[in-house]
Amino acid sequence: QSYFDMKIITSRMLCAGYESGTVDSCMGDSGGPLVCEHTAGRWTLFGLTSWGSVCFSKVLGPGVYSNVSHFIEWIERQI
Repeated sequence: QSYFDMKIITSRMLCAGYESGTVDSCMGDSGGPLVCEHTAGRWTLFGLTSWGSVCFSKVLGPGVYSNVSHFIEWIERQI
């Protein structure tokens, strides 16, 4: 949250990426997946791209994603 003074990170969000900002999502990536690989090649969706610092800006830090685990009950009701 310290990277984004003007915005509040809530339980509906999570931050991911590198503090150096070397690799992150960019404009047009909204809704894209944040996935992590587990053992045996199993992939899990943890977040959906929401927002972050402006692409190629000098403001570095992680991207901000919707926290999928916060919405599990809603997702299961939709299936």
